[in-house]
Amino acid sequence: MRLKCSTLNDMTNEKLPKWDLESIYPSVTSPSFEDDINSIYKKAEELKSKSADKNSSILSILSLYDELADIVENVGSYVYTSFSVNTTDRDVLAAMGKAEKAQTAASDASTVMVHYLSQRTDEFSSPELEPYALFLKEVKTEAEHMMSLEEEALANEMLQVSASAWSRLQESVTASIHDGDKTLTQLRGLAMDSDRSVRKDAYEREVKILADNKTAIAAALNGVKGTALLLEKRRGWKDPLDRSCNTARISRKALSALIEALEESLPIFRDYLKTKAKLLGLEKLEWYDMFAPVGDASMSFTFEEAKALIIDAYSSFSPEVGAFIKNALASHWVDPEAHEGKIGGAYDIFFPKKKESRVMMNWEGTYDSVSTLAHELGHAYHDSVVKNYPASQRSYPMTLAETASIFGETVIFQEVLKKADKDQQLSLIEAYVQGACQVCVDILSRFYFERSAFEARKNGEVAADDFSAMMLKAQEDTYGDGLGTKHQYMWAVKGHYYNEGFSFYNYPYAFGQLFALGLFASKDSVPDFPKHYKEVLSMTGRFEAKEVAAAAGCDIEDKEFWKKGISVISGYIEKMKEWL
Repeated sequence: MRLKCSTLNDMTNEKLPKWDLESIYPSVTSPSFEDDINSIYKKAEELKSKSADKNSSILSILSLYDELADIVENVGSYVYTSFSVNTTDRDVLAAMGKAEKAQTAASDASTVMVHYLSQRTDEFSSPELEPYALFLKEVKTEAEHMMSLEEEALANEMLQVSASAWSRLQESVTASIHDGDKTLTQLRGLAMDSDRSVRKDAYEREVKILADNKTAIAAALNGVKGTALLLEKRRGWKDPLDRSCNTARISRKALSALIEALEESLPIFRDYLKTKAKLLGLEKLEWYDMFAPVGDASMSFTFEEAKALIIDAYSSFSPEVGAFIKNALASHWVDPEAHEGKIGGAYDIFFPKKKESRVMMNWEGTYDSVSTLAHELGHAYHDSVVKNYPASQRSYPMTLAETASIFGETVIFQEVLKKADKDQQLSLIEAYVQGACQVCVDILSRFYFERSAFEARKNGEVAADDFSAMMLKAQEDTYGDGLGTKHQYMWAVKGHYYNEGFSFYNYPYAFGQLFALGLFASKDSVPDFPKHYKEVLSMTGRFEAKEVAAAAGCDIEDKEFWKKGISVISGYIEKMKEWL
């Protein structure tokens, strides 16, 4: 059987949809948006007042916090979605400033609440507070790592003109820079072109414009990492990784088990890179060859074809999930078109007042684009599973956030593979392993880089060229002899490095990949698995990662568990050799 794919003409002529944000707010200048901004200030003051009243019940305080958190998230999600597709819109930039000021007020109120609740920990075991057990446990930990109320208020306010501003600088610069007729995002998209000369030219142009802008982007990275180091030291965290693990709801033991498993897997992935080089007829793979198509290089998809494939695949797993995906696509939740002023990458974001998600991506028509769309819609399904929980019980960590997305990718991969002929199967298997290589090897290189960047930043400002040297060292330690040319400016294009709120944003992707593979592998042995899967997802905002994993029959503090997921990937690498 041959998988039906589009022609180049189909791709060129296709009109891509735009997402519907007007059902969230008509615009950033609309009365309803302004009303919610004002509501944040009002509820923040109410929360402060309740937290100053010794007669307030803890339950009433938590309920008010949940109301406030929902509005803050709704407003924040809206301004970010608006900004991400048009980074130069003045109204949006002004609204973002308003939202951040309101969010600062909410953060101040939350700090006051945490301080107050930390004095009533003896009441946390009350039966009525049982649903809030994890949240209250984290309140206690946060209180132990808190500066004075005055210092915390100043820190919250300063973040809007420090780390947040630096993060926006990186996004704005990388969204707007271009070389001739191509933006950075468009150049990066050419890494998937079947013509090696096109890939090489795009890579060289990408490196050139990043080199031209490296000073500004390095300033942004210095600002974000400097802020994180300063605040974490003042709050008594051992190091940024300590805080990251706490935020991710995992132990350092679990992280060590994951990292050790990834390190031991490096020879497997280097073998894959060498196998890919042979399949492409190359002596060695260069950086610009990593995303080159293998097998049926002409295999491409229109957005409509991708929608049909994804709906069918999710439906084959679970009619309930398939119906959700179909509705999300029909309701214009996705914005796929790449254009100047739009940030690179892809994301899913949730709007609690509407109880809906939105997905941003940059459609390229490749199988990778299909997989990315399936990935982000997996996130959206996860959002839907927890949407009716209050904010304090709905928010899940990055480690568990990737479960549904990677699971979704795997569902699509397995379904599409069934419909493909042999040459297409090679292309699909290679694309799948390519993604796994990014999640395991590249993620490990990012982990190494960020660890080095923090160490260097402790001693003062770090020069752009020094960041590049660290990046090359991290890539050499991971990709090794599997790659020739490396990419010294990957630190400049990965927005995850520029998030003060969650340092080491990288390892949760590897966690999610291998955890989801373990979960997927068990689907045929668990009765009514779709129901079990949904129950696991529903736990993610209310339990620590170890408890969620245990419910799925997994021990995340055991290195052997992670190696089981890697063995699934290894099997596909061996299968690729059938085409040599």
